[in-house]
Amino acid sequence: MLRDLRNRGLETPLTATGDGALGLWAALNEVYPTTEHQRCWNHRITNVQAKLPKRYQAEARRRLREMYEAPTQKECENLRDRYVAGLLAVGQRAAAETVLWDWGDFVTFYHYPKEHWIHLGTTNPLESIFSGVRLGIDATRRMRRRDNALYLVFKIVERLSRNWRALNGGANLMTLVLEGREFKDGIL
Repeated sequence: MLRDLRNRGLETPLTATGDGALGLWAALNEVYPTTEHQRCWNHRITNVQAKLPKRYQAEARRRLREMYEAPTQKECENLRDRYVAGLLAVGQRAAAETVLWDWGDFVTFYHYPKEHWIHLGTTNPLESIFSGVRLGIDATRRMRRRDNALYLVFKIVERLSRNWRALNGGANLMTLVLEGREFKDGIL
């Protein structure tokens, strides 16, 4: 898929947001090696919660959200270190290791304008579009022509995309990003 996009003219993306699909990251490294990785915080929260007993899960969600919402990368990492120490203190090594795993890919958003962070930190908005497409898949299976099925899926995505939220900060900030201007902790 990525090779096809590249061959059809997609220039190298600056960053890509995704979950733990290791095949995607490997393919991205092969086809677009300079693209930065941003891992989905919502998926990380559920992964950490899955390693914890039920009594610790609500705190995990709260603590990880605090990290994600920290105003600077340093503060985010300080919150991470305190939480990991707390997990280790109560014998939750697996959850602590899950918090730390691929950490660099979770803080990439700090290299972009603060206004864009909400768009970069999670794949959930895109996944909600695909859940709508999945509802139409049963109808596409009954279609005899591939083109008709693709058209139906395209029209579903097109319709659902009308509800997409516009990029915060507008074209001005995006222009700065595309020019290669450097942002640290969301500030130019």
